[in-house]
Amino acid sequence: MKFELIINSEGLDMYDDIPCLPVEDSELGGKGERFLGEESDSWLLLEDFADVIYPICNHVLSYGDVDYFEVDRCKIVKEWLEDRMKKPMTTRLEFLYGILMEYVERAIELGTGVVIGL
Repeated sequence: MKFELIINSEGLDMYDDIPCLPVEDSELGGKGERFLGEESDSWLLLEDFADVIYPICNHVLSYGDVDYFEVDRCKIVKEWLEDRMKKPMTTRLEFLYGILMEYVERAIELGTGVVIGL
C-alpha cells in the first residue's frame, strides 16, 4: 500500500495516465514524496475507502491496483476525508487518513495529484 504525492511530474515516466516516481526514495529529487504502508493497510483501505470513493471519483481500486487522483479528484477526496475523519475509526486508519489528507491538500496547492496504490 502506498500514497505518493507528486510534486513535479516533469520528466517522470508515465504508466498510462499515472506518473511514476523513481523506485528508490534517494532518487526522488524533488519530484515527489512517498509513504509506504503495510500490506494489512491495503485491506483497511479497501474496506473503508475504495468502495466509497469509486462512485464519487469514478476510480476503481482493488487489491494491487494503483490509480492517480489529479487535483479535481483530490478536492473530492479531501472533502470526503474531512467528513470521514469526524467518525469513529481505528487508530491505524486515522493515521493513514492523516497522511492522505496531508498529501491531497498539498497536491491541491501544487496543482498536481496523488497516486494511491493498494
